[in-house]
Amino acid sequence: MPDSTVNKKEIDRIALGSVDVYVTEWTGTSIEDIPTDDVLEVESNLIGRTKDGGEFEYQTTWYNVKSDDGKAARNDLTDDNGYMSYGMITWNGNTIEKIVSTASVTTAGAGSSAKRRTLIGGVANDNGKTYLFRAVHKDKVKGDVRYTMIGKNINGFAASYKPGQPSTITPRIQAEPFSDGHLLIIDEDNAAGVYLSTKAATVAVGSTVALTASTLPAGETVTWSSDNTSEATVSDGTVTGVAAGTVAITASITSGGSTYTDTCIVTVTGAGA
Repeated sequence: MPDSTVNKKEIDRIALGSVDVYVTEWTGTSIEDIPTDDVLEVESNLIGRTKDGGEFEYQTTWYNVKSDDGKAARNDLTDDNGYMSYGMITWNGNTIEKIVSTASVTTAGAGSSAKRRTLIGGVANDNGKTYLFRAVHKDKVKGDVRYTMIGKNINGFAASYKPGQPSTITPRIQAEPFSDGHLLIIDEDNAAGVYLSTKAATVAVGSTVALTASTLPAGETVTWSSDNTSEATVSDGTVTGVAAGTVAITASITSGGSTYTDTCIVTVTGAGA
């Protein structure tokens, strides 16, 4: 399992721009029930064009207790919540129906005479539905980022009409947990990399220490190198101490035409030290 190491390409990932938001009624229970991207991210599920992008929050509540003398303390996580907010600059009655639980839409007539009526309000008119929300930040260079959650809009509905200004509505979706308790899913494209099991190690002269590398995608060929073979050598992740000193052992892979690396600093001590 990869550790918290971030490869150079991921460090350079800067999310610029807006998001596309897709919404569909949710009848599943687990993360495995989420439709595939090509099924979920279709025009019929696109809720509208956003303005000022989107915002995602994860909030926690902790219970803190400390002894009178301050020598003992305990912190317990007691609650957590996830939220998704975004501004929609293009919307209509069908959009409102997906974000307001008491809204219902009817249409009458045809062609240029067609009319849409949206009825809003009344606790008894709550449809009880839960929706799956998918926000996609598109980046052709660094890779797309997808945020997925299930939930309901708790922000109601408001639309203001002002001269020279767009009318934007801003839903705030409160996450409901999947069956395993998770609230928010973040999927990143182009997350290829190599990850070492440790960032620092020690080995004595004449002894060995084994480093383990995991890769994304799994199964990539790892190439190992030492920046000073007079102090330590490496073969298939096994580092051999040669002389006292500090050596950078690097694991690298090539995936999709790009090279990714991770490094462990190995301290070589004198024999028997």
